[in-house]
Amino acid sequence: MFSYRDKKILIVDDQKAFHIMLKAMLANQGAEDIKFAESAEQAVKIANLIKFDIYLFDYNLGAGKNGVQLFDYLKRNQLIPSHALCFIITGDSNKRMVLTAMEKSPDDYVMKPFSPVQLSNRLTAATQRKEILQDIYQAIEEQNYELAISLCNQKIDSDSKYRILCKNILADIYIQTQQFTVAENLLIPMVKLRPLVHPSISLGKLYFQQKQYQKAIQVLMRLIRYAPMQMEAYQWLARAYKGDGQLDNALNILVQAANTTHNSIERHQEVALLANEMEEYIVMLSSYASILHLSRNSFYPDPCHLANYLRSIVTFAKQEGDMTKRKEILKKVSSTLYQSRFEEGKNKDFNFDGFDQLYQANVLFALNEPLKAKRRIFNTLNSTKETITDFDTTFLTESLFSLLDIGEFEEANPFLAELEKRNIEDQTTQISIKKLTGELLNARIDSFTNHNQMGIKFFSDKRYQQALECFDKALALEPVNTGALLNRSQVFIKMLQQTPPHDDHKSLIKQCQNSFSVLNNTHLPVQFAKRLIILQQELKEIKGAA
Repeated sequence: MFSYRDKKILIVDDQKAFHIMLKAMLANQGAEDIKFAESAEQAVKIANLIKFDIYLFDYNLGAGKNGVQLFDYLKRNQLIPSHALCFIITGDSNKRMVLTAMEKSPDDYVMKPFSPVQLSNRLTAATQRKEILQDIYQAIEEQNYELAISLCNQKIDSDSKYRILCKNILADIYIQTQQFTVAENLLIPMVKLRPLVHPSISLGKLYFQQKQYQKAIQVLMRLIRYAPMQMEAYQWLARAYKGDGQLDNALNILVQAANTTHNSIERHQEVALLANEMEEYIVMLSSYASILHLSRNSFYPDPCHLANYLRSIVTFAKQEGDMTKRKEILKKVSSTLYQSRFEEGKNKDFNFDGFDQLYQANVLFALNEPLKAKRRIFNTLNSTKETITDFDTTFLTESLFSLLDIGEFEEANPFLAELEKRNIEDQTTQISIKKLTGELLNARIDSFTNHNQMGIKFFSDKRYQQALECFDKALALEPVNTGALLNRSQVFIKMLQQTPPHDDHKSLIKQCQNSFSVLNNTHLPVQFAKRLIILQQELKEIKGAA
């Protein structure tokens, strides 16, 4: 019988009746130090003050965060001692809930109702398992793999009850240390008769890491046919399919896994990224919407998930050639921003107002109105009081992307430089930054700069027609780049100054005014604003002289 003597116990459940019942049950078994919390937030406050020996989390804590999210948060923040036992308790046998809970690896999962004897037996078994394996896990945590391997072998030789479990751990250590042949020789006999769950997943993972994708697929498919609810197997199977070039199968498997479990932002992230790669935009949108919803109800709400969802809407809209349909898709941006004002908009560390304006600009850009988009982007950044170094990471990222969209490379440089100093944890954001910068951005800049610099050279040589042709080519690549627009305007001014008045003057004046109209009513950077004023004054003098 499990001894509750001297054990500190935390019970987290939103039902007071269960508190009373469980307290009586535990007290009758000898427990004395029992504390309660009715919500995840209250439990976090208590866990920050006291370290317990036993944690009993009810899965469903009413509105807000659930028991699995709480357990995961406490583990991540090292608020649960290594010796402690953690149980998830629920009265719901829903498979999705069970799978979600077990994926977080609590010490056990208990269904209501249960008897004192049942709970005691489960606590006894969990304690024995933890005590037997504690030194192994400690060695692994300290990355002392040689010691961990030695301890595993000792347990395998001396303790038949935990022999299979220790072999699983040993194989995982060999995979971690890339001793693949040793791991394979250990795992194959374990799955020969039937596909044991942990050894099969480890073997599939091993084959995947060695790029033996067909072998990985074979092992993992066999396991799934035998135990169809093992979500980690689906995850590695999808990766093996992707590695093997079977993208449709990979996406189907990932979607199935994401829809089977609750609260897995990481799993939906994999779906969204693969769907985007495959241009399966409906699936991509659905996954980013799920991530945004899950984030809002988690311990880790992050405005980057709002940005990812909105970016996926804009990406989807741009693929639609019919402008009427494109407008309909883009309406979702405005409705989402309105709703988000009451969610992410409450985050004082997030510049929601500026973010809102940038996404209104993104909509304009997607509707082929780059001039309006440019004005809104520059006006938004000009009205932002913080320096770039004080921008929150999501607003900083979207500012960079917006400037790159309109081809303002020089203005984007300080934003990119600051972003490179930040620790970007979100995988979608990492990939988006990599996609829009790096080699792709360098190629864009090189192509644009070649034409622009050649135009400047021709202008210096007083070869104004050739200069004009070069600036036109530069603007064909980046239609609203401020520097190129000013360069072209300067050519028009010089051509007007160098030639006597004639009919062509009207055409040149009109083209110059058109370039100015693009830049008017925009909060341009200081050096560009000064140059624009000078050129406008020169044009005014030319018109006056005529």
